[in-house]
Amino acid sequence: MTVVSDSVRKIYGGFWVRTAAFMIDLIILFAIVLLVGGTFSIIPVLLDIEETGFILEFFIWMPLILWLVLPWLYCGFLESSKVQATPGKLVFSLVVVNSKGNRLGFLHASGRYWIKVISFMLVHIIYIVVAFTAKKQGVHDLCAKTLVVNKKELQRHEQQSSLPPAASNIIN
Repeated sequence: MTVVSDSVRKIYGGFWVRTAAFMIDLIILFAIVLLVGGTFSIIPVLLDIEETGFILEFFIWMPLILWLVLPWLYCGFLESSKVQATPGKLVFSLVVVNSKGNRLGFLHASGRYWIKVISFMLVHIIYIVVAFTAKKQGVHDLCAKTLVVNKKELQRHEQQSSLPPAASNIIN
């Protein structure tokens, strides 16, 4: 069993800080879904289209479609972007990296997201795993081989040690 020092432990985004980041992202996503859903729902009124057939079916399924697609694009694009984080994670200086400390590609970030969704659907307490793993990884992080790290702490650790950039593959 590897003993992880306190300075190294600060590098990883822990359970409570990730929960707070998730709540911020959830509020933002809720607003985006309401905005997009509201925009879609007003189009038939503006175009004076009667809500029958396909349009009625679309409005029945639209909330599910929006809640599947928008969070995936939100997480996938933002976590694979130059900032490597959603706005919630950015508030706490957290970034998502692969096991070598590098930025994720969109497909990698998408895979991480869908593993998170599927694992949450199967076991609703899945995020609690973050509190008990040495590198504060959830099941989705373990499966996708990713880490959520504090960017400032990681940079500080790299400056104080002789580790090469990316903190020697995020502290082994």
